[in-house]
Amino acid sequence: MKITTRYKSLFYTLIPSLFIFTQQSHAGSDEYCAPNFNLDGSDYNACSNLPVLIPGNDNRTNMTLLLSNLGLAQIKTLKPDLNLWSAQYGSVPFDVTSLPTVTENKINNKRQPFKLNQDQVSYEERCISLQQGKQTFIDQVKANKSIPTTEKQLLIDARSKLIDCEKTTALIAVNPNWSATTRQYASYLNGSILFYNANFSAASKIYIALSQVEDPWLKETAQYMLIRTELNTAFASAQDQYGDINPEKIDHVSVKNFFNNITEYLKLYPQGQYVASARGLMRRGLWLTDRQDLLINEIVWQINHPQSPLYNLEMNQLPAELDRRVFRSEKFNPKLLNEPFFLTTYNLMQMRKTGDEKYKPITWAQLNNQKAFFKTQPELFKYLQAAHLFYVQGKNQEALSYLPKANSQTNNALQLSQQFLIGQILEKQNKVQAQQHWLQLYQHANDGNAKALFETALANHFNQSQNTQAFIGKNAQISQAILQKNFISNFANEDALQTIIQSSTSTQNQKNTAIYTILSKSLDAQNFVLFNQNVQYLPKNTAQYKSYESNDALKEQPPFADFIWQGSNITPQLKCPDLITLSKQLAQSPKNALLNVCLGEYMRHSRYGDYYYSWHNDEQNQFKGTPFARGTVYKKIIKNEPNGDLKAYALYRSVMCYSPNGTNDCGDIEVSKNTRKQWFDQLKRDYPNSNWAKSLKYYW
Repeated sequence: MKITTRYKSLFYTLIPSLFIFTQQSHAGSDEYCAPNFNLDGSDYNACSNLPVLIPGNDNRTNMTLLLSNLGLAQIKTLKPDLNLWSAQYGSVPFDVTSLPTVTENKINNKRQPFKLNQDQVSYEERCISLQQGKQTFIDQVKANKSIPTTEKQLLIDARSKLIDCEKTTALIAVNPNWSATTRQYASYLNGSILFYNANFSAASKIYIALSQVEDPWLKETAQYMLIRTELNTAFASAQDQYGDINPEKIDHVSVKNFFNNITEYLKLYPQGQYVASARGLMRRGLWLTDRQDLLINEIVWQINHPQSPLYNLEMNQLPAELDRRVFRSEKFNPKLLNEPFFLTTYNLMQMRKTGDEKYKPITWAQLNNQKAFFKTQPELFKYLQAAHLFYVQGKNQEALSYLPKANSQTNNALQLSQQFLIGQILEKQNKVQAQQHWLQLYQHANDGNAKALFETALANHFNQSQNTQAFIGKNAQISQAILQKNFISNFANEDALQTIIQSSTSTQNQKNTAIYTILSKSLDAQNFVLFNQNVQYLPKNTAQYKSYESNDALKEQPPFADFIWQGSNITPQLKCPDLITLSKQLAQSPKNALLNVCLGEYMRHSRYGDYYYSWHNDEQNQFKGTPFARGTVYKKIIKNEPNGDLKAYALYRSVMCYSPNGTNDCGDIEVSKNTRKQWFDQLKRDYPNSNWAKSLKYYW
């Protein structure tokens, strides 16, 4: 389904639960990502993650939270969308792909990660050092007293020409009259050119020679580069034509040399400038050779030794690496997991709801058999037990016995998770107590993520109680724009929307969202009296409100221009008036067949009303009336109206509801292909000379 930018905001607003991700997906996001505010916690949704350890989170989120709980990761609060109409996200829930942007190391590692601009990102390992390596080389040349000044500039100029990893660069002609050190640095440049040109064999020969020279930087760097040349050789040997890795094709000699080079480098330079990086590259080799056991052990060692010179973890990258190379690996074996970090991630993943008949969640016995592995983190294990009782077994009261007292501290990810789970249990038992729980936590929360979480939970209660004052005005208790928008667009009833529109405490953005919502939904519900009552609130320059097609000042406002549809002519006899006139006529004659067809024309031409009807949520529909559906209108005309252009058009449109893929987009109950064929045949038989009959070639 293609959704134009003009209608994205309304579409996101009215159908927040449309975008569902499969339970077996552990990572990734969608072009149209939308959060789910129900905070259920059991269904996987990459677009709707929470700052607590729950099955519904993406693995990457849960791993980030665990790293935070271990004191290794620092998670800042995501910046929420500020503009009410265009808001798609608040601080919570959040899209999993946003988490790395606010995650950083709490304990700095000894590796100096390559800093890449967005336009410098490459999937080739060899390319990641191209730009940063340039500056390092230039700095070394400038500082080297053995290189004459005139020759320094020659080397710098030569390195500056190496700017594109995807384009072949010519080798440097080494001048025999240059100083010995200059010639060595020029040779290193040639080795780099060969390396970035993917000629790893030739590059290795140069690096081997340079690993024996006296210059300390060249000597050590060349030894380190031998690791990368063999790694890239191994990768190249295992890649198919699409870039995928086939372990069966791997060059085992290169792999052996790769690991030997790491060992040799760490032996020669135990305090070297590349020790952390060299140890980090080892993980790539372990993944390449399907040594899941050693890969997991290495990560566990790194997590437990953050003060080591070999510590090389990047908190904003590690979760994605592990999700891809461990949990989504074809060689993944849960029997290899024997410590809290990996086991917790796996256990939560195994507690997710799924529609797969073959899938079985982790059992209570299987979970309890892990207790010995959590001897250093007993509270974390008790939380997992509580989570299993709640999410898998549905034993809510029993789950409480594994949790601390309500409204206790929320100073870390585990404590926050515990209090969130208590709130989830109370939601099942006593809504009043649940709201009190969220409110007390919200009032005492210092962390931005915790406060945003509790605010979202509170908003859900205010949605149901139609507590308008909690959302509007400068002093609104619910401050996140997306939560205000969610209430106004999805939950507010007729009275609440009119209160927002008329209240002196409402912001103009809140009023505009309420106006658009009440006009849209009143049409959707065929409440034309209500529509006509609120048309007066449209701005004077309504035609300029075209959402993303508007000028800059109005881009972030509702597309009010939708409501000044000028009508259309189906035939010279079948004419549709403008929307305002049409709504007034429908208020007087709601069953008029032509007028209802005209409303369908408006929906078809001006808005994505059909899609809204297709996924209509009765729980969120606070409006009196019956949802309009073009398909229902056409069916009534086919059944009840006399022969004529109107019936012919209804037949044509009924068939076209299923064009081009056989899926009904007219909002009513689908009919069989046989019924569509009957409509098709009737149109061809009774109205053979009509343009509609002539143009219709299929019945889908």
